[in-house]
Amino acid sequence: MRKLGACLALVALTTGLLAGCSWSSAENGDGTERHGPSALQVGQSTVPVIELDGSAYVDIGKMAGLIGFQTAWSADNSTYRIGDHDVIWSFQVDSATAVKEEQQVQMDGPARKHEASLAIPSSAVKRLFGDEAVFTVDETQVAIFPAPDYADPAQAGGEDFGDDPLDPAVQPAEGAQEANRAQQAGKQGAEKTREPGGGTGPTAGLQASQAEDGLKMLAAEGQEVVASAKKFLGVPYEFGADPYAQSKRFDCSSFVRNIFRRYGLEMPRTARAQAKKGEYVSRSELRVGDLLYFYVPGRFKSDQKVGHVGIYMGNRRMIHASPLPEDGVQVTDIDKAYWKKTFLYAKRVL
Repeated sequence: MRKLGACLALVALTTGLLAGCSWSSAENGDGTERHGPSALQVGQSTVPVIELDGSAYVDIGKMAGLIGFQTAWSADNSTYRIGDHDVIWSFQVDSATAVKEEQQVQMDGPARKHEASLAIPSSAVKRLFGDEAVFTVDETQVAIFPAPDYADPAQAGGEDFGDDPLDPAVQPAEGAQEANRAQQAGKQGAEKTREPGGGTGPTAGLQASQAEDGLKMLAAEGQEVVASAKKFLGVPYEFGADPYAQSKRFDCSSFVRNIFRRYGLEMPRTARAQAKKGEYVSRSELRVGDLLYFYVPGRFKSDQKVGHVGIYMGNRRMIHASPLPEDGVQVTDIDKAYWKKTFLYAKRVL
């Protein structure tokens, strides 16, 4: 059987925050397996290649658990889902078509139920997980390797977050208000007297006024988004949640999709697909309503892949649906080492 090459690196979940790094799982009441930390020896971990229908297969649920992903069966046990805080991969039993990041991927054979898990052809492992972890596949096993430079994000430093000083939706901290007002007054005074080409007159002032009005409209939209999001505080988190009207649950991306849909923005279903929308924003110039994207850390997982999304509320806080630090829709202070380190980027869609 041909060997598949090594794939790119990943990092497994941090202790006390998200899923763990070894194959130690507990099934929740909703059928989701959360893979918690256990005594995994330093070095590689392996998943055996098995024979099904005369072909080589790998228990993809076990492999996903070792890397640090969540797994869950659909209610009718026909679909197997894998991901971080929402679904990244889904597999239909007895189908050779898998879905990764909302895109179809063809496998060399159908997915098969294997005990309580799911097995896929070993030849499809690289195609589906090649940029998610460092591993090799041969005739007997999949060997998964820890990232050599992994560091616990909760103990590592990171750049600070900051509010856009021009965002009217954010009230600056007391003490900074007077300085900000003086700064903005100086800018507005200059804009009112400056014409294109160096002249002065009413045109520049009108343009500045129109720009300010537009900014206030955008700020109002951000405030409305956050106000709507806060109405769902305490709604339980569920990995791969069905639509809210049916499940009364959210995962991170279904929460974002539900909120922004109310304002005429149709967002994709998954965080990774949502992250392709909008314009990049500096972490030091965030506005209320911006979307914040993070990786979900761990010893075996990539620190470059989107695994979680939240909505920025201003003053270094976000509202999001997550299993931890609490369960469900919650407000979190992101001015902490963990969030600073796992932050990937922000996007503005309003």
